[in-house]
Amino acid sequence: MRSGRGIAVAAFGCAILTHHDARAQDAYLQGVFTGSIGVTDNVSSAAEPPAGPGPDADGFGTASPGLIFTYATPRTAQTLSYTFSTSFFFRHWEASSYSNLATWSGRFVTSPRTSLTLGATGSQGQLNTFQLEQTPGTTTLQGTAGGTTNFVQGSFNEGFSFQASPVWSLGQAATFLIYNPLQDYPPPPRTYSAANTLTAQRAFRHDVAALALSVGYTHFDNVDIDPTTAVTYASRDQLISTLVASWQHDLGRRFSSQLDVGGVVATDLAGDAGSLARPAGLAALRYTHDRGEAELAYAYSATPNVFLQQIQLSHQLTLRAAAPIHPSWHLSVEGSAGAQLAQPLEPNTEGDLDTGPTTIAVLTDVALLWSPVLVIPDFALALRYQHTNQRTEGRTVELEGRKEKLPDTRIVRNALLLSVSGAFPRRMVPGSRISMTQPFGSAGPSDATRRQETPSEPLEGEAPTSAAAGDAAR
Repeated sequence: MRSGRGIAVAAFGCAILTHHDARAQDAYLQGVFTGSIGVTDNVSSAAEPPAGPGPDADGFGTASPGLIFTYATPRTAQTLSYTFSTSFFFRHWEASSYSNLATWSGRFVTSPRTSLTLGATGSQGQLNTFQLEQTPGTTTLQGTAGGTTNFVQGSFNEGFSFQASPVWSLGQAATFLIYNPLQDYPPPPRTYSAANTLTAQRAFRHDVAALALSVGYTHFDNVDIDPTTAVTYASRDQLISTLVASWQHDLGRRFSSQLDVGGVVATDLAGDAGSLARPAGLAALRYTHDRGEAELAYAYSATPNVFLQQIQLSHQLTLRAAAPIHPSWHLSVEGSAGAQLAQPLEPNTEGDLDTGPTTIAVLTDVALLWSPVLVIPDFALALRYQHTNQRTEGRTVELEGRKEKLPDTRIVRNALLLSVSGAFPRRMVPGSRISMTQPFGSAGPSDATRRQETPSEPLEGEAPTSAAAGDAAR
């Protein structure tokens, strides 16, 4: 842990000392830092009785230094970032953890009509601090297994877009992910996932129509298929195919909407469970402005959940926003709120592919920020509150010749934090404070019909436009 802290501190100092030289070479180096102190009523995200031992309260602190490096030329734009995060509890020291996050992304204009994007991410951390390490406007809404399991995760993505005409564009994108819990017993529930997406877009004056076909394969290793025993584990291989038609419409200069309609087919490859077909869709209303942004979205889709080792059919409703409250006082608010109803895809007692016990997850994550931007570059004080509530239905199992329903599993966690964050040098082009809902086929060309032919050169004293430092550090 000490060596990781030393690297982060040295990198931060390097950012300060080399900024002016790097800028002249179309490069930009920035140091970032976030620290907080707070209290929580559930240190290890433990389940409530009778399904678990119950939660314990404690105070805690966090520190997250990091470094972001961007490099741009007339035909390329690349970002490399590293963040070290540590969380320490005052009484439950065994729950303390540290994590490392490294990301790289690059965009390359390969011809006047084509572009290539590449990216890679590696992270190591602990489940009980997973959501606390994300910013309020980007907190992930999905069920977790709870506890303090350590894990390592890596991913790679690739995208290629072709501008066939001023209004037509085609795209291809691929992703690969590995999730590996660091445990010996029970056997680690590893997950391997790969997906490929093909898209076609047609731009109109105020609208964009698109068609997206996605095929994803997921392998779950060491799935606990019988919770009443400690030795019943098996692998599971599932294929998800999704086809949707999308319509995006501009509602003036600041509002836009999106509607996706289609279907998804899930196939169990490891057994004789066959396939299951369901509708798929997305409806979103978005607001973007120099001073704030917001999104209200509903989605019904099939996606892998690596923490629960399931492909889930889920209804998800989310509201994310970041907006000023009193500009003259430098006060703003940002956060997320949402609910998810998810059911895993698994074979039933008859051997057919069906949905399993329902998991309902509720999230509220909001922060009040004070940022004297004219005094200290990219400095902010934040008072943050996070509430998560997750309930999973108990399974019906056969014990000694009779069927019994296991108790529901419920995890409730509240946390209150006071945080300070800063960056040096100041980021002249602000990044997004919230993460928009990922549309179907979003791994392909994003608004390719409206993109510039080459990445714009940064002005003197500015970061490259690709340097979304807030996103890169997450």
